[in-house]
Amino acid sequence: MAAPEHPGGAGHAGAPAQHESGALAVGPAEHVSDPPAHVHAELVPQLVEFGATRSSECDADHVVPAEHVHDDLGTTAHHDRHREQRTGNHVISIRPGRAAAPAQAPAPRRAPLPTHHDEPVLDLVVPVFNEEKDLDPNVRRLHTHLRDTFPYPFRITIADNASTDGTARIAAQLALDIAEVTSLRLPVKGRGRALRAAWSGSRAPVLAYLDVDLSTGLAALLPLVAPLISGHSDLAIGTRLASGARVVRGPKREVISRCYNTLLHWTLAVGFSDAQCGFKAVRREAAERLLPLVRDEEWFFDTELLVLAERAGLRIHEVPVDWVDDPDSSVDILATALADLRGIARMRRTLAATGPRARRPRTTA
Repeated sequence: MAAPEHPGGAGHAGAPAQHESGALAVGPAEHVSDPPAHVHAELVPQLVEFGATRSSECDADHVVPAEHVHDDLGTTAHHDRHREQRTGNHVISIRPGRAAAPAQAPAPRRAPLPTHHDEPVLDLVVPVFNEEKDLDPNVRRLHTHLRDTFPYPFRITIADNASTDGTARIAAQLALDIAEVTSLRLPVKGRGRALRAAWSGSRAPVLAYLDVDLSTGLAALLPLVAPLISGHSDLAIGTRLASGARVVRGPKREVISRCYNTLLHWTLAVGFSDAQCGFKAVRREAAERLLPLVRDEEWFFDTELLVLAERAGLRIHEVPVDWVDDPDSSVDILATALADLRGIARMRRTLAATGPRARRPRTTA
């Protein structure tokens, strides 16, 4: 059966466009801004103010049924019917019959997105480097899943960061074959750089990314973005370390992941559980405030994004995921771990210079 065209899916005609930043786009990609070279100190108070403005619209209840999010989205088919407990700015799943810990006052919800859209509501970025083997079948599988399950117009953006194999050619062909796919070619390597370029150039109200190996079960995609569409949260992340997650991976990667996240808790006092899961989403207005502050262009990029978001008082929703590790992953674990340690040290210095973390006012009975 031929894939139906979404209202936001544009056709691909003419020659590929060259962005000012050097990124080559195939398909309906917008302008990509050059990434900043350093943290713009004058933006820090603006970001904190952005998070603090939420305190004027607080919800009355501390516990909100999951159906509230479903109703805003317009579908309940892909959610478990259980309650969600808010703890600070984070939301964790609570199964029926399980006692919930006392919660702080919830951050307010933003307005839900309108039901009808002509342009993509979700821009899902797939960052790739030398992925000619998996790119075509996995992007087609992802597209089929979104076409069949996602109730809004969407776009898939393949962000190729300086691949040296046939990845760029395959990405360009996918962009020509599928109306909802765009190919973005960057001349310099770096996953964070690819995400920054793709997100900065998108006008979709919800921005997300996932790894091309599709290690995360796609059934979690709708629960990931639903709280952002409904206005319930500012960011959403997949977590392999929370109750309800099902993970298949070797003991070495399991130990490294848990040690890294424990280190984040001890050194940066973060509240989110899994910084490294390649499955995240953010509302565009939050991304516009956060991206100029993020300095890392590689694997520490999304950890830094989450730390800054939490410090600004933004709400982060966590979704337990099913995860099957890719045994053929080309990620250099040692080099990535060392880069992450340098990133943590830099963030400690940055946060010490910008003062204490933003906190929302507590409500009293």
